[in-house]
Amino acid sequence: MLTAILLASMIIAVRFGSIEIETGVVVNELANFLQGFKSDSSNAMIIFDIRIPRIIFAAISGAILSLTGMLMQTVSQNYLADPYILGVSSGAGMGAVFCIVTGIAQIFAPYGVYVGAFLGAALATIIVVRIAGTSNSPIKLVLIGMGISALFSAFTMLEIYGSKNEAQVRSAMFWLMGSFTGIRWEMVPIALAVVIALILFVWLFRHELDLILLGREEAQHLGLSTERMQQAVVLISSLAIAVTVSIAGIIGFIGLVIPHIARFIGESRHAVMLWFTSLIGAVVMVWADVLARAMFSPEEVPIGILTACLGAPVFMQIINRQYKNS
Repeated sequence: MLTAILLASMIIAVRFGSIEIETGVVVNELANFLQGFKSDSSNAMIIFDIRIPRIIFAAISGAILSLTGMLMQTVSQNYLADPYILGVSSGAGMGAVFCIVTGIAQIFAPYGVYVGAFLGAALATIIVVRIAGTSNSPIKLVLIGMGISALFSAFTMLEIYGSKNEAQVRSAMFWLMGSFTGIRWEMVPIALAVVIALILFVWLFRHELDLILLGREEAQHLGLSTERMQQAVVLISSLAIAVTVSIAGIIGFIGLVIPHIARFIGESRHAVMLWFTSLIGAVVMVWADVLARAMFSPEEVPIGILTACLGAPVFMQIINRQYKNS
């Protein structure tokens, strides 16, 4: 059912944008394409060269952010964890902006921004994990993550303020708000490879991840090296967030909210959570992108603003419900 909803959402999403295309026209163009015929009309160009790669990337990025949030919540045993709140996205943004304003991105093009974002994300994750140590306090981890996020955001603004190139400043500001504007077909395979790697990782280690849910000491008694699993999650999560941030900028709260919805609909076993989390995340991100394009058409709202409007109230509600008696 979720797969059918995702496919229907992606088809409907094609019609929305600065130029609205009727659903019948979209269906006809898609039908012609499946039959091996692609017209040269302006509608066909908008559909196949602009909107479809953007929608596919939106769905993939939603799945990536949701799965990394699920992994972080599992290994930290903290349902308030996600890449945005723990500062991983801010670290990736700082690394990407550093490469842009220093010109490193051009020297190592086209991979300079990706490398910078990965190193920033990995650095932020390692700092949070090291400072939190073996503490079982979920609040401590979240507060440390917020502090790291604020620190890296400040470094990012310093990098932007220190740049004298107006084009670099405009490009760097893109990373702070998140947007799917300018997504091209060549970006889709990169994101697709990352989400496939994430899905394979969760599927191959689904039993080990389920053991962690029993508690760190219990998992170690059953023979699981929680330290190695944590390191593996840090590595793959940093890589996944780096790719997403380097292409679309910082998008918050998706990794926090979606795993909670998936647990509510499905169950906590990672063999089930894997599919519920990735599909729900993809659907939510596709519709968030539709809202970004349609709310103030022909102007476009940065996607990070919409996900913050969705996620921040949910985050506060989760804290209020779980710690109302503390």
